[in-house]
Amino acid sequence: MRTRSKALDCTDSAFPEGTARDVEKLINRFDSNHRSAVRRLISSSPRLADLAIAFPGALYALASRHGPPRRRQKALALVNAGAPLKDVASSLDVPLWLRRLPPEAFAGRLDGVPKSEVFARRIANHLPTSAENSAFWLSSVIFGALACDDYFALWLAQQSIFMEAGDPARLFGLLAAYAWFSNADLARARGLIVVPWRPEMALDTAVCAAKSWLNRMRLVLQLREGVITDPWLAAGEVRGFSFVALLEHDALLAEAHAMQNCADQYADRLARDKCRLFSVRRRGVRVATLEIGPHPREAGVLAIAQLKSRHNLPASAEIWQGVHTWMGSQKDLKRASSGAQLDRSFDPAVWSDLMASYRARKNGAAWIPDQANKDNFSLLDGGIAELARRAGITSWLFT
Repeated sequence: MRTRSKALDCTDSAFPEGTARDVEKLINRFDSNHRSAVRRLISSSPRLADLAIAFPGALYALASRHGPPRRRQKALALVNAGAPLKDVASSLDVPLWLRRLPPEAFAGRLDGVPKSEVFARRIANHLPTSAENSAFWLSSVIFGALACDDYFALWLAQQSIFMEAGDPARLFGLLAAYAWFSNADLARARGLIVVPWRPEMALDTAVCAAKSWLNRMRLVLQLREGVITDPWLAAGEVRGFSFVALLEHDALLAEAHAMQNCADQYADRLARDKCRLFSVRRRGVRVATLEIGPHPREAGVLAIAQLKSRHNLPASAEIWQGVHTWMGSQKDLKRASSGAQLDRSFDPAVWSDLMASYRARKNGAAWIPDQANKDNFSLLDGGIAELARRAGITSWLFT
């Protein structure tokens, strides 16, 4: 950093014409809550004025009182002595890669900024493209490292989703937990992930996988054995096909795995009595999954909503004939609404068990609700749905 014969005071009339205005313009690029502190620092030393240009993040760390006072005092001494920027960064405990960010990037706390060598080496190619979006970008990267790890933070930094400002915890909280559990082999929640997160994964794939994971957790939390007792239609065997009601989470998870379909995504619809699912089998082998729902035009009448073979391929004509014969053998295809309050609450003990290892490693993981209930799951749903909207993801999972 170069030296000057005079302290840089943005109000000093002895400045060459335009200098004071330019300095004030620079100060106004910093967060409004810290501009007064930035102004005082710049006014106190020409070296600190240079720091505002060469390393805005370091000046922000001083202005926001980041870290212990003794470290800030040491950093000030180093700046005024003309020490290398890497020494100043080390004293403030901020990574040197932050020097590449503009003043607009710094608006919150700097605790938790990724500092690993791998992150510092790779982040240079993934910095925000505009100063306007840089604050949300940086806060999201910090949250990503806090809520998962540096690899997830680096992956998050590469995504094109920072055009609108937002709350990183709301948008990325579930996604970060999903990524963390993807590598937690002994965790129970890991067993509910179908497609584990990896650094090479596309954003739309990761968001859909996280949403699927949330739906599978909801299935385990709500549809315990005995919670749903009315299958609507009687099980039976017709034309060599047997029909088995899928009423609880183990049966639905097994069906989804065997048939490679989305039977495990029906927790909410089943819990709200919007449909019933049946496994169609021939000689004990699963050949199709059947969804029964209200008739679209006849009130109270049950009808076939979907009938799909493995991998959601169309069912054969033979299977369709078997299903229609089974439907015709039912005593009644009408279902009157009982009007009773459904007691299909979330199991708090299971939720605590699912999240225990994550909370233990992430200081409680405040971005994941403590209690499992309809409102809290709506918050998680809302966050991942908003992320999908921003990313332009149009999967049926978000319809």
